[in-house]
Amino acid sequence: MTVREALDRAAELRPGCKLSDETRRRWLCEEDAMLRKLYFEKSGAAGYEKVGADAAWFGSTLPDSTELLVPVPYDTLYPHFLCARIDAALGETDRYAGEQAQYNSILADLAAWLRRTYPPLTAVQWRW
Repeated sequence: MTVREALDRAAELRPGCKLSDETRRRWLCEEDAMLRKLYFEKSGAAGYEKVGADAAWFGSTLPDSTELLVPVPYDTLYPHFLCARIDAALGETDRYAGEQAQYNSILADLAAWLRRTYPPLTAVQWRW
């Protein structure tokens, strides 16, 4: 999924959102950095070093064509992540809880896939 695809899908789910694209791009960058640090680096997954919003962030811009870190089919977590952040920012706690639950479910599936596909490196402790 690209940055533009994630932003567009979140915009479909939250039409009329007043938060800027720049804010949501920054959230994507922060999310990819967190996912890389907590999941991808510890798994020793090869081929993910040069993809992701955090790897493509240039000063204050993130190109629309940037490929996000999480592979298909787990990339559906990005729209749920963005919607949860939007809902939290706007004080929509019930909507936030629903989106966060969907995000957490997809994230758990991603973590399980990473553990199966890329066994942990020696002496690495998984924390979840």
